[in-house]
Amino acid sequence: MILIDNISFLKKKYPEVWQTVNEHQENLDLENIRVEMAKNGLPTLMVQTGSISNFLHSKYDPVSEAEKVIAQFQNIDSEKHVVFYGVGLGYHIEAFIQQHPSTSFSIYEPNVTIFTQYASHRQINKIANNNLKNIYMGIDSDVLTKNLKHLIDHVKAEMVMIVLPTYERIFSEQTKYFIEEFRDKVFLKRATISANLSFAKRLTVNSIMNMPTAIRTPNLLHEKPSEFCGKPAILVSAGPSLDVEIENLRYIKENGLAYIFSVGTSINTLIENGIEPDAAFTYDGSVENQMVFEKVIERDLKSIPLVFGSIVGHELIPKYPGPLLNFVVARDYLTPLYLKREDGKSIDFVDSSKSIAIITLQILYKLGCDPVVLVGQNLAYLGDSWYSKNITYVGKVDEKQRKEAIVVKDVEGKDVYTNRGLDMFRKEMEHYVNMYSDLEVINTTKGGAHIEGTTYVSLDKVIAEKLTERNIVNKDWINKHEVKYDLPHFQEKAKWMNELQTKLDNVYRTFHLLLADMEFALKRKNAKELERLFNKFDKAFDKLQANHFFVLLIQSMNITEFEFLMNTFKELRFSKDPFEKAERVTGEFRSYLDNCRVDIDNVKDMLAAMHKEMEEYAMCVK
Repeated sequence: MILIDNISFLKKKYPEVWQTVNEHQENLDLENIRVEMAKNGLPTLMVQTGSISNFLHSKYDPVSEAEKVIAQFQNIDSEKHVVFYGVGLGYHIEAFIQQHPSTSFSIYEPNVTIFTQYASHRQINKIANNNLKNIYMGIDSDVLTKNLKHLIDHVKAEMVMIVLPTYERIFSEQTKYFIEEFRDKVFLKRATISANLSFAKRLTVNSIMNMPTAIRTPNLLHEKPSEFCGKPAILVSAGPSLDVEIENLRYIKENGLAYIFSVGTSINTLIENGIEPDAAFTYDGSVENQMVFEKVIERDLKSIPLVFGSIVGHELIPKYPGPLLNFVVARDYLTPLYLKREDGKSIDFVDSSKSIAIITLQILYKLGCDPVVLVGQNLAYLGDSWYSKNITYVGKVDEKQRKEAIVVKDVEGKDVYTNRGLDMFRKEMEHYVNMYSDLEVINTTKGGAHIEGTTYVSLDKVIAEKLTERNIVNKDWINKHEVKYDLPHFQEKAKWMNELQTKLDNVYRTFHLLLADMEFALKRKNAKELERLFNKFDKAFDKLQANHFFVLLIQSMNITEFEFLMNTFKELRFSKDPFEKAERVTGEFRSYLDNCRVDIDNVKDMLAAMHKEMEEYAMCVK
C-alpha cells in the first residue's frame, strides 16, 4: 500500500504521476516485482524474469552500493541537470543528493509497478527537495515522446543521464530504446538551443548591417540569370572525398562543362588547387565565417562572385574583394519588411537550414539548374577525416567522436560512421531532394553517406556520360542588376519602426510599475490584489506581443528564453497558488525584460545608423 505522505505529495506536486499510478493499481505485477529485505535490514527490489531472480539493488547493503554507483559521477556540477532513468527504491538518488546538493534533477521510471513499490516502502520526500523538477513514468512510444518533449521544453541546463546499472541488464531492450530516444531528442533540442543562443542575436544584427548592401546588389533569386536554366551545376562541399576529385573538377572548369559552385569552406580546397568556382555561396551568421574566406581576401581574388545570405556574418561583406549577390532567408523577418520590389512582385526567399549545401540546392533548383551534381558531400567520416585536407582549422575525428558515432549506409551500401549533426543534415537534404522530384541530383561522393533520392555515379563517369557539351559556362552571367526596390516604401517602414520603439518604451514603463505592485501585494499576501494585477499583466503582455519592433527583432533575439518563459506561463495557468504564481512571474519575467532591454538599446542604435545610410543612398539615386 502506498504511504499516505507519498499520496499527498504526488497529488499536490505531480497529479499526472499520481493519476497514472492510481489507474494501474489493478494491473500491477507484484508477483514478479516484489520487495525483500537485504542482509542489513533495508528493503531491496527483486525482479523475476522467467526462472531468474534479479535484484535491482544489493541484497546485502543497498546504500553502500548506491554510493559506489554515484561516485562515478563526481564531475557533475550544479550547472547541469541530471535525468535519472530507473528509480528502483531511490537509494542512488538519495546518495546523489548528498554529494550534489545544488544540482537539479528529474526522475524517469518506465515501470509503474516499480514506482508503486518505491512509493509503498520509501518516503519520496527524501529526494523531493527544491532541485527535483519533474517525475515521469511510462515507456510506450507516445508516452515517451510526450514526456521527453516536456522534459526538454522545461529544462534550460545541459542534461546528463544516469541509468541505474541493473536496468541495463534486466530491462536491456527497454533501456536501450529509452537511451536512443533520449539522445536523439535531446541532441536535436540542444542543437536548436545552441544555434538560437549562438545566432539568434546575430541574425537580427546581421540583417540590419547587411541590408544596405542587399539593396545595392543583385538578389540572385530575383534576377534569375537565364544562363543557368537547364545547365548542369556542380555543388562542391568540403568533405574529405573532395580531395580525390580535384583533377576531375579542373577538367570540368577548363572545358566549361558545368557551372561549379562552392559552398562554405570548400572554396579553400578549390583555390589552393588553382580552381576558381563560378560562385561561392555562404550563409553562416557567425563572426568566424569571415575566416572561411581569408585566402580569397588575402589574395585579393576579385573574379569569384560571393552569393551571401541576408543573415550572413556582416563582418565578411565589406572585406570581400569580388562581386556580391544576395538571397533572402526565411528566418530573416526584417529584410522582407523593409524591402518592396518596384515591379510589385513578392520577395523570393529560401527555407532556413543549418547547412549551406542545402540552402544552395534550393537556390539551384529555383534557378533551373539540371542536373545538380554533388561533390564532397560526405556527411560521414572517411577514416579519421570529416573535412578536406585543405581545411586546416578543423581537426581529425577524435576518440570522443568515435565513441559517439552512429552507423549509416554509404553510397555503395556499406556501413560508414557519422555523427548526429551530419546525419541530421543528410535527412534534411533527403527531404529537399525528394521534394524536387523533377530535378536529377547525382551524388558522386566516394565513401559518402547515401542520400535517399540521389543516384550514386562516379564523377569521371558523370563527365563521360552527362557533361558532354563544352563551353556552356557564361563567365559574364552576373553583369545585370535589373530588379529595383521601392525606396519610399523603405522610408515609410523606417518611420513606422521608430514609432513602434516609442510605443515599446511605454509598454516597458507599464510592466515595471505592474511588477513593483505585484511584489508589494506578494509581501502583503494580498491574493485579491494579485488577481487584479494578473489581469492587467495579461493586457500589457498582449500589447507587447502586438509590437512588431519587439516581436520581430527583440523577441527573436531572445527566442530560447522566450520559449522557456511561455512554458512557465503555461504551467502557471493551472496553478491555484497566487503567491507562487506572482513570485515566479515577477522573478522570471523581470529577468527576461531586463535582458531584452540591452538588445533594445543596441538595435535602436543600429537601426538609426542604417536608416541614415539609406536616406543618403535615396538622395544619391534620385
